[in-house]
Amino acid sequence: MKSITTNECFNGAVKHATQSSPLSTSAVSILSLALLLFAALSSAGCIALSSASKPASSKQSTPAAAAISVAPASINFGSVALGSMASQSVTISNRGGSSLTVTSASVNAAGIKISGATFPIVIGAGKQATFDVVFTPTTAGALAQQIAIASDISSSPSMVSLSGTATAPTTLLSVSAPSLSFGSVAPGKSGTLSVTLTNAGNSDVTVSRVTLSGAPFSESGVSAGLILSPGQSTTLDATFSPANAGNYSGSVAVSSNATNSPDTISLSGSSSQAVSHSVSLTWAASTSAVAGYNVYRSQVSGGPYSILDSSLVFADAFTDSSVQSGFIYYYVVKSVTQAGIESAGSTQVAANIP
Repeated sequence: MKSITTNECFNGAVKHATQSSPLSTSAVSILSLALLLFAALSSAGCIALSSASKPASSKQSTPAAAAISVAPASINFGSVALGSMASQSVTISNRGGSSLTVTSASVNAAGIKISGATFPIVIGAGKQATFDVVFTPTTAGALAQQIAIASDISSSPSMVSLSGTATAPTTLLSVSAPSLSFGSVAPGKSGTLSVTLTNAGNSDVTVSRVTLSGAPFSESGVSAGLILSPGQSTTLDATFSPANAGNYSGSVAVSSNATNSPDTISLSGSSSQAVSHSVSLTWAASTSAVAGYNVYRSQVSGGPYSILDSSLVFADAFTDSSVQSGFIYYYVVKSVTQAGIESAGSTQVAANIP
């Protein structure tokens, strides 16, 4: 009698039911072994078919590393006098995604100092830090050094080259004009002229005193204690205010620590009694009935004009006594009707005052 085998899957397992006919014990054992192997394979197949999907594993992103950038790569202090000081800035940037630690900035040179920062400096991602490099030379000669900037991201420091020249100090104050001439100024009037004082050396110039001589002159703009750095300028104003007719002379001296001190500017001017000038105007009377005339004046040909009379002029003449020497004046006259209507202007005339 043949053996009949039935396989069923229960929750990923295989159930085996066997109906047997009387066979030999050996045959049954062999058959049982085969069935067990088949059951194991079937069970594995069922598990594979009913297996559930597994959740995907998540990975944490790693932030970008810090990256150092130093600017400028080189500094030239130019010419610096002994005892003077020059300063420039260095900026350290972190262009990476993590914090950067700058452990030190060092230089092995006399007269060079790092200021404005305390190390170590922690610079966040995308941030910057700045420090100053100060050059205060003590001996004359050329500067050729480097600043080493060390950080936690590299065993090799970032370098900034330094150059410049230390020179012997010079103090020199230059004046734009050695003398000022005011020409002729009327009594009671005044005139002002200026000179420029410039530090033409490489060290500070300090003004100690300003001395004026000769009336009726005065000065302003420069006082004791004024300090001019190399290349800096200031203006000294001199004023001539004569009260009486005559010829005048004077001077103003600027004392300082400059090697060419004092700087002296000569002053001169004259004065005479003012000459009064006036302009007499006449015109043809209007052929029609008018209430009077208005007189207009300008210092520009063609106007605009300003009225001179405070009330209507009834005659056909007018005298302008408010003119000054050295000017040209332009005049027009307009008639006015009884109704207050003003005519167009007359032909323009000019008066040149000597």
